[in-house]
Amino acid sequence: MTITAPPKTKKLLIIVHNHPHFFPGGAEIFAYDLFKAIRAHTEYKPFFLAAAGPDSREVHTGTPFQMLVDSEDEALFWGGAFDYFYQSQQILSFMYLDFKNFLQQLQPDVIHFHHTIRLGVEAIQIARQILPDVKIVLTIHEFILICNRDGQMVRKDNEELCESASPNRCYGCFPEYSPQQFRMREEFLKAHLDLVDRFISPSNFLAQRFLDWGLPANKMTVLENGRQIYDPAPHRQLEPEEKRNHFGFFGQINPYKGVLLILQAVEYLVKNGFKDFHVDLFGNIATGFPEFQAEFSEFLDKYKDLVTHHGKYQQSEIPELIQLVDWVIVPSVWWENSPLVIQEVFMHKRPIICSNIGGMAEKVENNVTGLHFRVRNADSLAQVIKKSCSNANLWQKLVNSITPRLSIENSAKQHANLYSDF
Repeated sequence: MTITAPPKTKKLLIIVHNHPHFFPGGAEIFAYDLFKAIRAHTEYKPFFLAAAGPDSREVHTGTPFQMLVDSEDEALFWGGAFDYFYQSQQILSFMYLDFKNFLQQLQPDVIHFHHTIRLGVEAIQIARQILPDVKIVLTIHEFILICNRDGQMVRKDNEELCESASPNRCYGCFPEYSPQQFRMREEFLKAHLDLVDRFISPSNFLAQRFLDWGLPANKMTVLENGRQIYDPAPHRQLEPEEKRNHFGFFGQINPYKGVLLILQAVEYLVKNGFKDFHVDLFGNIATGFPEFQAEFSEFLDKYKDLVTHHGKYQQSEIPELIQLVDWVIVPSVWWENSPLVIQEVFMHKRPIICSNIGGMAEKVENNVTGLHFRVRNADSLAQVIKKSCSNANLWQKLVNSITPRLSIENSAKQHANLYSDF
């Protein structure tokens, strides 16, 4: 039986701050997968507009837009001078001429922002002015609109987790800006966000943070990020008496992802006489953190018999790589939201050991689909690792509780329904 795609009766513009071809971050990957699934499975005809930095494309004089090669519904834009503090586009000719003309030609029924970085929050205002009846949706992927520290909500002076933002608290992290400027930043952003019809959050935790910040509850919807579904990778075949004692980490290796916590936990276990385990680290080492890089390399050299760093990987390689491990550790030292790696790992039926905060704690149920440890506490992580190796039935119990993930096709249909509901 041949399944035909539904007729395309509505136009959708999806906007994101980078293209996964150039920067495969979680938000970029999800936005692009959603674009393709909506195109294949809904009544919407989507167009994908992605930011591109000067290192990703050659800027052409006369236009900030460039169609992606071999695609009639994907384009890149270069926004030029972007003010990260105000999340504002500084080249007004781009905003008030080029983007305006782009919208007038495309005439979308719905505009779905996944970010306004590089484009600027003014894009929301321009869209409302040019297309008064357009439906505007914004998916919130992290805390960048609340927190000037790259959306981390981690205190700059002492690296403590930050529970909420205020002009005085933010001034404490960034004394180069006055409390009055932080108040102006908040009011500026909220004035533009007030033009949004619907907000989407992939986690209840993130949604509540933004409700507490002042976004209206009647505009907030929580929708999980769907994923392309694959058959689970086979589990590691054990020799007689062998334990489920192989642990993995997938993601960029930087100070925020908590990789040093894993290595500190390894050190704790070794000093306490426990060596019956192995850790595999998959991911590229982020640049710009020389002290972190030096400490990471020192730990790797010291514990090379117990820890292996495999380097950079592609998303398509995860099914092969994850066959090496029984457990996956997600030890981020900040709140996270809905990490892509959690869905990937659960799709392959591996239990997760994660920090007990934010979207991680929400997505991984303690003692049901994984295990929690105290955030930023290497001793706590070490104890959970040892517990995982020592309990023969625990791994199987957790694996049996991992339920199927939300497919990107069903996610596309959920989004299409939301677009049509208002």
